[in-house]
Amino acid sequence: MILSLIQTRGQSITVLRPSVVRDAVGSRKQTFIPLPPFQGYVASRSMSEGFEGDRQQAEEAITVFVEGDTDIKVTDRIQIDGRTFEVTGKRTPGMRKDTDRLFFHVIDATSNEGV
Repeated sequence: MILSLIQTRGQSITVLRPSVVRDAVGSRKQTFIPLPPFQGYVASRSMSEGFEGDRQQAEEAITVFVEGDTDIKVTDRIQIDGRTFEVTGKRTPGMRKDTDRLFFHVIDATSNEGV
């Protein structure tokens, strides 16, 4: 069921992998390198608003289902529809193994960009 949702209703998702590079003066700087896009099903979205000092802060949280062979880590960022999300969790329901044809991951991510 989940894998068919990924294939039929999935969206294009790009993983941004952190990398350290040297700038023009030789200092180390973290940047994010895009990996090839893959399909993922965005299952839920929620928004919350709060205050940080006198500033209003809004955050969007999403849950995404991806196929089990997808290369994604909790240190990555993902881009969906032009928005960037920080990956906050990755789990495999049912402790499935990569040889199982129903193998998939559940990715949790949040963003406060442009909310």
